[in-house]
Amino acid sequence: SSGINAEYGKRHNLNRDVRTDLYSGLNTWLRGLKKAKFHGGDTPDMADIEMWGMCSAFHGMPCWQDAIEKTKIERWYNRVEKHLQKTSAVGLSSANPTQVAGPVAAAVDA
Repeated sequence: SSGINAEYGKRHNLNRDVRTDLYSGLNTWLRGLKKAKFHGGDTPDMADIEMWGMCSAFHGMPCWQDAIEKTKIERWYNRVEKHLQKTSAVGLSSANPTQVAGPVAAAVDA
C-alpha cells in the first residue's frame, strides 16, 4: 500500500492489512459486551446505536462479509437492527438506510 493509505496507517498505528484492525476492533467490542445482549444490557444504548451505525456504513460490502466470517459481530448487529426496526418511527435498516418505512412512510405518501 502506498500514498494516502500508507500514511494513514502509520499515523493511526494500523496494520498493513487494515481489515485485521477491523476484526480486532469488532472483537474488542464483542468482548466488552460480556454476556449481555447489548452494551446497554437488555436494550441498546447510545454506544450500541453508534457502533451499529458504523457497521451499517460498510454493510453489504466485501469487508462486511469478511467481518462476519472472521468475527461474531453479525448476531449482535442483527439484534440491534431488529430492535431499531421495532422502535424506530422512521424504520431505517441497513439493507436500505435511505428508504423510509413505517409510520413516516405512510405520512410521506399521503
